[in-house]
Amino acid sequence: MISGIKRKTTAVEGTTRYFQTVDLIISHFKREADKEKILELINEDSTFEDLLIATAAIHIYHNLGLRVNENLNLEEGTIQSTRNLELGEKKILSEEIKHLLNNSIHLEIDMLNRIINLEEKFLEILIYERDDNFQEIEKEEFIKNIGKFIEREILEIILKYPPYYFYDFIGELIGLPNEIKNQILEDSSGLKELSVELERKLQIEEKEDIYIELSTLNRIINRVKEEFEFKSYHELKMQAMPVRMIKKKIIRYDLDRYPISLNGLKSFKRANVLKRNIFDKIEEALQERINYEEFEREILHYMKNEIIKELNTNPNDFIYFLQNLNESKFEEIIYKFNKYGIYNILNIIGLNSDIVKKVKKNMIRYNIKKFDIIQLNDKKKNLDYRVKRFLNDLEYLELKNIINDKSINEDNEFRLSNFLSHEKNRFKELWSYIEDKIGITYINLKDFERKKQIIDKIFLNQLSLNSYSQILFIMDFNEIMDNLVKDSFFYLLSKILRQLSRIIESYLKVANERPLFLMALKKMMNTTESEEWVWIKIEELLIQRIVSRQEELVILYNAENQPFLINGFILARLTNRSLKYCISKYENEESPLYEKIKPLILKKDLISSISYCLGFDLIKRFEQMESLRHKEKKKLKEEKHKKQDEKKKKIREKQKNNTLNWIERRITSSLMRINSTGINPNQLYWQEKDTKITADNIKLHSEQEGFPLDLMSDYFNFTIEKIKSLYPDLKLPSQEKIKSLTKKIVEKTLTERLKHQPDKTEIENMLDGERYQISKEIASKIGRILDKALYTKFKNNRRR
Repeated sequence: MISGIKRKTTAVEGTTRYFQTVDLIISHFKREADKEKILELINEDSTFEDLLIATAAIHIYHNLGLRVNENLNLEEGTIQSTRNLELGEKKILSEEIKHLLNNSIHLEIDMLNRIINLEEKFLEILIYERDDNFQEIEKEEFIKNIGKFIEREILEIILKYPPYYFYDFIGELIGLPNEIKNQILEDSSGLKELSVELERKLQIEEKEDIYIELSTLNRIINRVKEEFEFKSYHELKMQAMPVRMIKKKIIRYDLDRYPISLNGLKSFKRANVLKRNIFDKIEEALQERINYEEFEREILHYMKNEIIKELNTNPNDFIYFLQNLNESKFEEIIYKFNKYGIYNILNIIGLNSDIVKKVKKNMIRYNIKKFDIIQLNDKKKNLDYRVKRFLNDLEYLELKNIINDKSINEDNEFRLSNFLSHEKNRFKELWSYIEDKIGITYINLKDFERKKQIIDKIFLNQLSLNSYSQILFIMDFNEIMDNLVKDSFFYLLSKILRQLSRIIESYLKVANERPLFLMALKKMMNTTESEEWVWIKIEELLIQRIVSRQEELVILYNAENQPFLINGFILARLTNRSLKYCISKYENEESPLYEKIKPLILKKDLISSISYCLGFDLIKRFEQMESLRHKEKKKLKEEKHKKQDEKKKKIREKQKNNTLNWIERRITSSLMRINSTGINPNQLYWQEKDTKITADNIKLHSEQEGFPLDLMSDYFNFTIEKIKSLYPDLKLPSQEKIKSLTKKIVEKTLTERLKHQPDKTEIENMLDGERYQISKEIASKIGRILDKALYTKFKNNRRR
């Protein structure tokens, strides 16, 4: 039995470096269809922050498929009304995200600048430590001062800033985020259970990598609490010991994580300057109206120039610079190099835009192609090397003597350039042998040697490049640098958009609980009186799950004293309603907690955001809203069926008339024209096409509401009555005779399949092919009767 599936463990590359949702958010800016959707939500004076919020709303609505105003009757609306409804929902989402985000992006930038300030203090100590005049007692004083600075920073953050800010700050200073993300990805790559009982599902959480930033924050909180021995954020405010423990951990961690060399430390400082400048540029954009593409282009151009400047340092210092800029380990930077085609770091050191321009300019000037460089760099493709090796291994004595010719040797060594300086005819036999054995012609080799001399002279000698592989690298230099720069920019941007990413994930995480809650509700409703314990158990598990969400959201939204916000958010996502609507239900409607006791509305000042009672209240509200939703859905369904029945009735009436119209016209026109002067009766007689049309009409007529045999008989009788009205003298079958004839045709046709006389039910359920066969036979009989009427009338008219 298969109990689970193994998920791939190769996700580390993308997810650990920067949050995937950031990349998704940015990609919305670049798709034309998404741009139009974003512009619908913002005005001309919108800032970068407004743009980010609108994009998050678009992502939640379109990519995650979440709704805030469930409409059960969308089919009734016009295209325009549907679009207006969609736009309205996205505007509601924008307002919600803006409210939940508050000033988080500015706080993120503030926190990152605080971290850089602290790093600068550590770098100052470590750089000064390498000075010959440095004394150990000075280091102790430095560390003591840093300790005081850290304590002041932590206390200020605890007292003045949201809880998530504190945990992010401490996590960054002791290197937790990337470490924990790696752990989450590793844990999530294990077996994923396929078949799980409901009770078990209510007890376990989804794979954490689905909500990577939210999961990372949760793990950081638990890790920090456990390591520094405090149970709650309140306790942290009251006790000094955890703060001192945190301070010591930060000092130990930061003193050990920097490079040993002086140049490496200076590289870290320069990376901090670049980071701070990037954060400043982003913060300015948050408050200004911008075109995102221009903003990204400018900032990437600035970063590229700054990173290229670092190529003038030595390889180790350049790696140190990138390590600090991307907050990566040495191995991760090397992996990044290999990913973008940097296999030898010496190929990139010392390069700049001027060298790249000169190389490309000379390649055009001397008609050098990339393939020419590839040939020189690869021994298997290098014609020079292949010919030399072939001639060196040559055993044919007569040709060996040619190679030893003084005119092509220099210092007793074979020179290919001398060999090629002679006309082909001088060594015709040798050239024929070379072409025959290794397929290289005199012209090809001469052209190759000419290009090799140009490349060696211009690129290796004049431009001082060190190898053919470096020339190849230079041809891809801009693309490689663009990739390195983009990686760095998106990583820095992901740190600023961390809280926005968590908000998006919180929408998805709570919304994904809805199917689970509906399953639980269904099971509870299906329990009997003797299974009351099942109801209680499931309800208890649901409350525990709600309390877990409350705990997460209280920290995420800094809402310790906002119970209606937290529980309104959970209720909104479980019921596909807006946050405002669900908060208003808490503020204005009676609580199910007091049902059958007293009609009371909850007082937000008297309850906690994290509350078992509110969890129970939320379940009852969810039950009520789902019950109301089902009633509305049932009512709409009934109304829809009623409209459909009325529509079908009208269609049947119309069809009934339509099925008789054709045969009426056919009979009338034929019997009226038969007495016209000079008429040829053959023109009016029944044709095969008439049989087909009539059969189709009879079949359609028989599919209307009623008993098929009666309907077919009615059609047959209508035609006879019509003929009789136009030609009363003709003897025609009676209504009883017609019905009997129709019944015989039906019974005969069905008996062929059933092998017995059909009953009423079998006649009602006749096959489609049988219905057509019966209709066709009746149509033929109608045709014969009409032909008889035409012939008789025509003949009688001639006698007169």
